[in-house]
Amino acid sequence: MKRLTEAWFEFKGLRSDEMGILIKQMPVRSLPGRNISRKTVAGRHGSLAYGDATYKDVTVRLECDVRDETKLPSILAWLTGDGPLRFSDEPNMVYDASVDKEYSRSSIQARLSGQRFTITWTCQPFRRLYPEAEPLIFTSAENTFENPGTAPALPRIEIRGSGDFSLTIGMQTVYFTGVDGGGIIVDSELGDALTLDGAQLANDHMDGPLFKIQPGYNGITWIAGEVDGEADTLADVVTAVIITPRWRYI
Repeated sequence: MKRLTEAWFEFKGLRSDEMGILIKQMPVRSLPGRNISRKTVAGRHGSLAYGDATYKDVTVRLECDVRDETKLPSILAWLTGDGPLRFSDEPNMVYDASVDKEYSRSSIQARLSGQRFTITWTCQPFRRLYPEAEPLIFTSAENTFENPGTAPALPRIEIRGSGDFSLTIGMQTVYFTGVDGGGIIVDSELGDALTLDGAQLANDHMDGPLFKIQPGYNGITWIAGEVDGEADTLADVVTAVIITPRWRYI
């Protein structure tokens, strides 16, 4: 295990060791709890859980020391707002984090220089892979790929083509009509479909749920629509599907 003098955290692209911060102890990071409620039903053993399939935020607290007090103003200005958060004991995972709680500081020891303070981050429940996985590129209409994460991914999917067609990933099928301009983008994290250049919304060309890529293996297929009662060739309709997967982990 690395010594704490070698431990670091990174927030908004800056590392704690670069800012002169010494970590006293790596923080406890709990798994997210589910957003459910429970009630007792007469005549039923145990309790009945109800709610949706979402998860709560994760709170991460970290106690730090700063020996050089002249660095405190820049440190306190840095440790606010929103940004990606990583830790040295899990460098390939990143949280979407926010510092939105007040924190106090005190002298490390009486009559000695140095300050001690605790940072509290509120993090989104899922961690993301760091660095982000390379895009998946498909140019034929039947393929299989794996989601290595432990939570459904909310991908950005760029479909190059035109006309009418459907795209199926896993158990989800989305239908597209009248696509022009070279293709369409479906961004499940953003919650919208966009023109291929990203300049305009294109939700009116899409019918179906936003894609969620489930953990494990998923098939991907696309089928041409019909024009004047006859099916287009696949090559004329869709030439490529490019998935930026955004793998996530509980």
